[in-house]
Amino acid sequence: MTQQVLLYDTTLRDGMQGEGMSLSVDEKLRVAHALDGLGIHFIEAGFPGSNPKEEAFFDLLAAEHFEHAEVAAFGMTRRRGLRAADDPTLRLLAEGSAPVCTLVGKTWKLHLEKVTRVDPNENLAMIADSVGFLRDQDRRVIYDAEHFFDAFRDDADYALRCVRAALEAGAENVTLCDTNGSSLPSDVEAATARVVQEVGGAVGIHTHDDAGCGVANSLLAVESGASLVQGTMNGYGERCGNANLVSIIPALQLKLGLKCIERELLSRLTETAHLVDEICNVTPGPNQPYVGKNAFAHKGGMHVAGVTQDSRTFEHVDPAAVGNDRELLVSELSGRGTVHARRADRRGAR
Repeated sequence: MTQQVLLYDTTLRDGMQGEGMSLSVDEKLRVAHALDGLGIHFIEAGFPGSNPKEEAFFDLLAAEHFEHAEVAAFGMTRRRGLRAADDPTLRLLAEGSAPVCTLVGKTWKLHLEKVTRVDPNENLAMIADSVGFLRDQDRRVIYDAEHFFDAFRDDADYALRCVRAALEAGAENVTLCDTNGSSLPSDVEAATARVVQEVGGAVGIHTHDDAGCGVANSLLAVESGASLVQGTMNGYGERCGNANLVSIIPALQLKLGLKCIERELLSRLTETAHLVDEICNVTPGPNQPYVGKNAFAHKGGMHVAGVTQDSRTFEHVDPAAVGNDRELLVSELSGRGTVHARRADRRGAR
């Protein structure tokens, strides 16, 4: 049986942390339905209670129907010194309409010392209490282990204890986060394989692109056993952005042979990527893999000659598989064959 990889989109929460990114409630709803139309499994709609717009959006979502996606609400583990049942943020998640709650919690001792000033054992209790409380309220829980790979390099045993605490409390998935985007593919591969081997639960991956490795790290994590991938459309996100689901989805499906979305839905990838750009007032990147205007553009005469004989010579996938088109460019590098091929291509498009 082909392995199923679940897709978790955080465009509406993590993606909106990018410079200049802001959507109205109606625009957020348009994006959510575009993601559902692509076949995304989880849509992280935002952080309830963080601001009035988020509250209004979740109120609107409660009456919406999605064919493929489950709505997830984002939150944090309980505050120190407070019972999970008494934490206002957790109570909001428990009483909300979202069937899935995604909790983020600390993993790296550097953050415990410098940011939250929480004892490592208290942090483990915060993770377990928070997940357990939401499970008692009949909420599904995905746990995001923040800064996991930095923590793993610093103290692997403690990082694994954090993961186990969430799973033992009832989390259905523990997602390993490269929050700083600091990790190289070899780091992610080794750490993910260790977690999958030791914890015996469903593992996810959430990467950022600060080192230019967001997509590669996500793919290697899946090859190492992760079964859920978090990312954003077009790689939106803070600093250098999140892992780009638009590149990850076809790589998983067309190159690794894994099951993500139905093939006919994959052909909507270019349309969806450009629609989300339009809603977000972003100009589509012409050189973006798979969906960019130049992704299948051929200029050199030798290249054009090759693709007209057999597209595999200079195209790594069929453009139609991701809803894109081949473009034959005429320039000083073109030969007579390019001109003839372009003319034939345009006639066929009429």
